Amino acid sequence: MKKNVCTALGRLPLLVAALLLVASTAFAAKLATVDIPVKAELYATAPAPLAPAQCAQCHTGQFSKLQENGGKHRFGCQDCHKVIHAYNPKKANYDELMPKCASCHTDIHGPANKDCSSCHTNPHTPRVVAATPRLTSSCATCHPAQKAELVKFPSKHGTFSCDKCHHTKHGYKPNCSECHKPHYKGQEYTTCTKCHPVHSPKQVTYPTTEPAATCGSCHTQIFNKWKATPSRHAKVNCATCHKNKHGYIPQCTECHKAPHPKSILERFPKCLGCHLDVHDLPSMK
Repeated sequence: MKKNVCTALGRLPLLVAALLLVASTAFAAKLATVDIPVKAELYATAPAPLAPAQCAQCHTGQFSKLQENGGKHRFGCQDCHKVIHAYNPKKANYDELMPKCASCHTDIHGPANKDCSSCHTNPHTPRVVAATPRLTSSCATCHPAQKAELVKFPSKHGTFSCDKCHHTKHGYKPNCSECHKPHYKGQEYTTCTKCHPVHSPKQVTYPTTEPAATCGSCHTQIFNKWKATPSRHAKVNCATCHKNKHGYIPQCTECHKAPHPKSILERFPKCLGCHLDVHDLPSMK
């Protein structure tokens, strides 16, 4: 009896080992049995780069921004993003993966302006640039002609920083009505720049068709006298005589070549010696 018990106990480890072997074999067999057929042909060719529309299925915001304001950055996503879906928080490799401006762009704004993202904050909207102090402190780098014009022809416009007018974002062109009132009631603000260059506003030029009411807003007394005169000059627009440039004073002979006999002209060579006021001549009815 005692011998049989010992024999049974001796065989117990072998039995346990056998059961464990069977169980592990069954478990392994279950993991290896997957009901998906192998299709090696799917990996026989190299994949084509993703099209922007495919990237947009996940990156909808970036795609929309490129679509609306992408400018020259509207090309294949992988032309910039050479490595995709490789970000690893443990590696903190975001900066390493992001495209570098210098890969395509040289120092287009000069060696002092290499911090591209300070102004171009979103590479998917490269032309949408906010009027930040960093931008407005370096306008002359790209716009030297406008700066030179402001310096050469002093005016109140030259006392302001660029963002006083070009506020909100780069490329914004203000309406004159933001600061100025019209010369006369009903004047369209679109006519302002016909006379006033914005960076040299006191260098006034105008066409001969410019309404006399424009002149009258400053030259009120003369304008009112001219409007009331019975002479033929009342039918001549201001800019016909005071042509091309503000402040131009014409000579009578530009229109009146020889209005009197030679003998009179020799005695009275200066027209205004007799015709005292060109804006209110006597009627010649």
